[in-house]
Amino acid sequence: MSLNHTMEALLSRRTIRAYRPEQISEEELAEILHAAKYAPSSHGLQARHFTVVQNKQLMNDMLSAALKNGAKFTPTHVPFYDAPTVIILSAPQASLYGREDCACAIMNIMLAAHEYGVGTCYICSALAGLRDEEIMKRLKLPDHYLPYGCVTVGYPNENAPDPKERRTDDINFIR
Repeated sequence: MSLNHTMEALLSRRTIRAYRPEQISEEELAEILHAAKYAPSSHGLQARHFTVVQNKQLMNDMLSAALKNGAKFTPTHVPFYDAPTVIILSAPQASLYGREDCACAIMNIMLAAHEYGVGTCYICSALAGLRDEEIMKRLKLPDHYLPYGCVTVGYPNENAPDPKERRTDDINFIR
């Protein structure tokens, strides 16, 4: 079976957990965010918000707030992997599908970034810090929006790992 460009991207994208310190280019960031805006959203409402954080102190404060609010990180774990950029996805608190809308946009971010040779990692372990009242003020979210996840973005400082063997017992058909 020959793979088309989309399938190749889906099968070759990997999570990156080590980044070079330099920021990605403004053009790449703009294209990645443009792709994110085209992710599916419930009822086509596009009720999500993108907050691009490139401030190391704020990133550290988000992680401190996560720990303060009950997050559990292993001692050697660095949740943002020293990425130069973290994109936080938020949606209205009253939205029934805010989490799903944000997850779809994050997948578009990860696929678009991969196209530019930019690495990403979907992060949910810091959610308690993102939802901290003081941090939410600093993130300048729209009124009544709540963070649902974030993704690290940067140039990889490592080779992408080989894919893990895929399960063979996770599909069933009902006809």
